[in-house]
Amino acid sequence: MTHEAKSDHIELIGPSPILVAHRGYSGRYPENTLLAYQAAYQHGGRHMECDLQLSADGVPIVHHDASLKRMAGIDLDIRDTKAKTIKSMQASYAGRFDSEFSDNNFTTFRKLCKWMKRKDDVTMFVEIKQESIDRFGIPLFMDQVYRRILKSEIQQQCVIISFNPDVIDYCRKISSMQTGWVLPSWNHTVRETADELKPEFLFSDVEIFPTDDAEVWRGPWQWALYNLDDVNSAIKAANRGVRYLETNQIGTLMSDGRLSGQ
Repeated sequence: MTHEAKSDHIELIGPSPILVAHRGYSGRYPENTLLAYQAAYQHGGRHMECDLQLSADGVPIVHHDASLKRMAGIDLDIRDTKAKTIKSMQASYAGRFDSEFSDNNFTTFRKLCKWMKRKDDVTMFVEIKQESIDRFGIPLFMDQVYRRILKSEIQQQCVIISFNPDVIDYCRKISSMQTGWVLPSWNHTVRETADELKPEFLFSDVEIFPTDDAEVWRGPWQWALYNLDDVNSAIKAANRGVRYLETNQIGTLMSDGRLSGQ
């Protein structure tokens, strides 16, 4: 943090927000891998977010992109690659971390669910990615995801989120799990869809969230804002009534007493 940022001290009004580890402790460890979630937990994070894609043989993999290139350095489409092959590859994210995590592997959703079962104080926002929806359809994708959640008995720990509103509808048909809609933009049409869906959570990128003098939509939902990686920005959002703050720097934000509730 710069000297200028330190001097710009902002007081938190009201209770501490709930910090959400975006793809685990993704600012310090390879995102969407068990290592990143373990690190987030060790730094005090109890709310986390993960992304899911589907392998060629229908296995949910904790991964953001359709391509494996960014994480593994190999330009393969995850949807065309079998889970056994993916699990044998290194998810080192060499473009960011060089060789520091060269022995780190991809994580299946099954493996993440098993870990969550042992950490029953963890809440996971599970994002269903559009690329795999386009290839396999919502029913096949969601049924595979829900089967693994049921097997691990972690329904109460999972919130299904997606940019696709049809995922919200389908999740409600097959389960009683909470849902969250990730806003594609900020306009009247999107507001109407939110009012129709009435999800438990609305997620917004900080880049499209209204400025300080604009009204935030009110409804039956809780707001979650991403990505907030510095303390002052997080406190400003919390002071506007945003309860959930998603960050790549969970360790940094948790170390500030105003945000950790200490």
